[in-house]
Amino acid sequence: MPCIFYSLAEMPSGFISRRCCMGPTPESIAQRDTSRDGLRNKIESFLLTHGRPFWRFVNRLPWLSRIVNRVIVNDAVSKAPFRPLLLSTMADYPSWSSLTERTWFSRYLPPKDMPNLPPVDDFAYLYVTRASGPRLSDKSTLLFPTFAQWFTDGFMMTSASDTRRTTTSHQIDLGQLYGLTDDVQHALRTLDNGPGKRGRLLSEIVGGEEWAPRLFDDHGVRIPRFDALPAPMKMPDSLPVDRKATLFAFGGERANSTLFTAAINTLFLREHNRLCGVIEAANPGWDDERVFQTARNVSVVQLIKVVVEEYINHISPYWFRLLSDPSPCYTAGWNRENWIPVEFNLLYRWHSLVPETAVWNGAPMPIGGARFGNQPLLRDGLGIALDSASKSQVWRLGLFNTAEFLRPVEVASLKQGRDNRLASYNDYRERMKYPRVTRFEQISGDPEVVAALKRLYADDVERVEFFVGLFAEDPPERSAVPPLIGRMVALDAFSHALTNPLLSPHVFKEETFSPAGWASIAKTSSLRDLADRNLPNGTAGLRISMDLPTHLSVA
Repeated sequence: MPCIFYSLAEMPSGFISRRCCMGPTPESIAQRDTSRDGLRNKIESFLLTHGRPFWRFVNRLPWLSRIVNRVIVNDAVSKAPFRPLLLSTMADYPSWSSLTERTWFSRYLPPKDMPNLPPVDDFAYLYVTRASGPRLSDKSTLLFPTFAQWFTDGFMMTSASDTRRTTTSHQIDLGQLYGLTDDVQHALRTLDNGPGKRGRLLSEIVGGEEWAPRLFDDHGVRIPRFDALPAPMKMPDSLPVDRKATLFAFGGERANSTLFTAAINTLFLREHNRLCGVIEAANPGWDDERVFQTARNVSVVQLIKVVVEEYINHISPYWFRLLSDPSPCYTAGWNRENWIPVEFNLLYRWHSLVPETAVWNGAPMPIGGARFGNQPLLRDGLGIALDSASKSQVWRLGLFNTAEFLRPVEVASLKQGRDNRLASYNDYRERMKYPRVTRFEQISGDPEVVAALKRLYADDVERVEFFVGLFAEDPPERSAVPPLIGRMVALDAFSHALTNPLLSPHVFKEETFSPAGWASIAKTSSLRDLADRNLPNGTAGLRISMDLPTHLSVA
């Protein structure tokens, strides 16, 4: 088993025996051919990833930061066509229904038939870990993919019966916590107008900490009050009763999928109830409904701030600190109603980040055993969960680097891309303003990856599929993800997050959130900020970060 555990006391500047634990290192891979990266792309990348002292100066001047942020945000979103997109997964042609019926995904490119591709099972070996061991990320802790999974589970929802369709609201709305419908929301609320009780979500105290109520009783029987809630997605029928009895009553169908995602949902539940307390105290005349809705408004905006100012800054290789300032979209042509594209269903399949084993309270814990069972979370507390995720090093995103228990999901993802008739990797490069590659060596500098792609696609780079090409690319220095993924994630983050209704110029003001809520928004930029307000003893002595201690973050 690779060495993925560390003690902070052991690493003032790096890991103990780090190189021997990492398998092949970037230095052992040939330099990728960058001749098809595009001159403008190269210039933009160079300017934003060099000159750290200059960017440190920019980051320290709020007025200058806002100007630079506006330029970067507008540039990122302009890499693709603005919404509404021409097509959806409803049909191969545009119609009034396809432009308005949002139970279908939108799509960036028309469907394309790619005949004579090898069977998807022939690609399974692309996801087998190398004999030398997995490659470890030099940037990310487990908190990063945990948050990514939890966050995207709030709006990346594919119909179980038809992968062209979705049940999403297309909004960042904390549906993981509140659910997507009023009946789910009401089942999760106290609905109590009594003083000191207004607006709260149902919770219980266990071990001195606040948790959501249980979805099942001690016998594994679903509690009738929560019949309106969605069943935990892909929960095994054979799940032992003692594990089933630890699952929480959450609005999101995937929030219980691992104890780490359950921890993030719990953090936002506690923050909601904390906000209700301060909002009600400042507005004693407000009823239960107004306190609840105001606290939800605040929570959604705080989530958006965490997404941009922690999550996106972690993904980015830039020295500039990106801001969650919504003003760039107020007059922009890209400020349109959100509609999730089908391509993003595959873009966020970051399975190779997930290690086989994580740290839990200083001891190794198989990740596969962390699914659908919150006993360790209830036993050790939320602080230990966040600290443990932040002390677990993840693997590097890419081919030949997926944990065994997730390899079938990779093959299924490739099949889903084919079922949706997605265009080729090169087609999507061109759509996102990268030149088309003409050689496999322009995708990756790794000889093993290049050889595999040549064999599978019969030496024809135009046949490389979107899902395979995304993860065949080499991540740039200081980036958590490969280039095309990074570009599409940035586009999505800004054009979907900053256009949220709560951030519109007529809504994003103190009266929407209350003075107490407005002050809380101003104090929130990271998960650590939320944890500091919602752990029994704050965050003292805990590490809560998506960045490894060895990684240099923004200037």
